[in-house]
Amino acid sequence: MMDSNSPVELPDAVRNALAITKRGCAELLVEADWIAKLTRSHQTGQPLRIKLGLDPTAPDIHIGHTVVLNKLRQLQDLGHTVIFLIGDFTSRIGDPSGRNATRPPLTIEQIKTNAETYYAQASLVLDPQKTEIRYNSEWSEPLGADGMIRLAAKYTLARLLERDDFTKRFKEGVPIAMH
Repeated sequence: MMDSNSPVELPDAVRNALAITKRGCAELLVEADWIAKLTRSHQTGQPLRIKLGLDPTAPDIHIGHTVVLNKLRQLQDLGHTVIFLIGDFTSRIGDPSGRNATRPPLTIEQIKTNAETYYAQASLVLDPQKTEIRYNSEWSEPLGADGMIRLAAKYTLARLLERDDFTKRFKEGVPIAMH
């Protein structure tokens, strides 16, 4: 793979997209992979599809989300498509990841209300014409109990504890729900 220090000459459009992507970033992981994707998009004329997933667990997104939203808008301005993914399924079950404690499950009505405000707020930054809105229930619900158990069987406790958030909770005696 090539990286920004590679002797391979990048097309101007790819070099420009890379510069825009890196502007304001401390580090781009994994840069060589990103360059390859930008190059492939440039060569094929196929825009990239870039996802931002948020669980609508509160009525408003927070100011920290504007950093990623602004970066996504820059990519939209370069011709790429943003997928704004609403974690309606994970909000309904009380997703345990990324937190000090399992989040409380929300009702469908709470999630719907929060999701609407999330999208309205994100649309102040994102171009709604270049934004595709999706819900993770689209593929989670059809799995059913059998599919969920088969999926869960692919992960071990050891794998789960590789995550810092779960390891910290485990060591502190904070309950970790099986879901």
